[in-house]
Amino acid sequence: MIRIENVSKEIKNNVVLNNINLELKEGEIILLKGHNGSGKTMLLRLICGFINPTIGNVVGTNGYSFGVIIENPVFFLQETAFYNLKYLASINKIITNDEINNYLKKLNLYEVRNKKVKTFSLGMKQRLALCQAFMENPDVLLLDEPFNAIDDENLKIVYELIEEFRKNKKIIVIASHGDVSNLKFSKIIKMNNGKIISN
Repeated sequence: MIRIENVSKEIKNNVVLNNINLELKEGEIILLKGHNGSGKTMLLRLICGFINPTIGNVVGTNGYSFGVIIENPVFFLQETAFYNLKYLASINKIITNDEINNYLKKLNLYEVRNKKVKTFSLGMKQRLALCQAFMENPDVLLLDEPFNAIDDENLKIVYELIEEFRKNKKIIVIASHGDVSNLKFSKIIKMNNGKIISN
């Protein structure tokens, strides 16, 4: 379990998170809702340690591995899909080429694994980002608007993968303002001006 205790974050005299208290438990899928600028992305960045709190504590993240999509995923556009995932996998060195290919197959990208990412549509890039988030079987999935530009056929696959992770007792936090009615959420947390306004 990860606990966020009385956390506020200030950036350049601007309060981007304001007195956040939240518990994230294994086997939960949590939805963050709110308009752009409400604090959803900042909260995801805080959970995985991309930013540190100005006030308060994030407790329990030690020992967890993270799979993350936050804002626009960055790839080497002149390189292939497989090269990009292989490069990312080389950082932790915990998965094989076969495991990379397994997720390329699951997300219908295996046939284009040797094509340069610059030729990919927005939806294909999004699925590639999901591959990198899922492929190392992380303990915590943090997904910021993960369903953008994905067609219905592949959306069904993504939903099934998320549900599979939930059954395996992962912590899953999804920030989305679109239709997510096909997922069953443990909690729906609404944010505005850096505050949790309901949960």
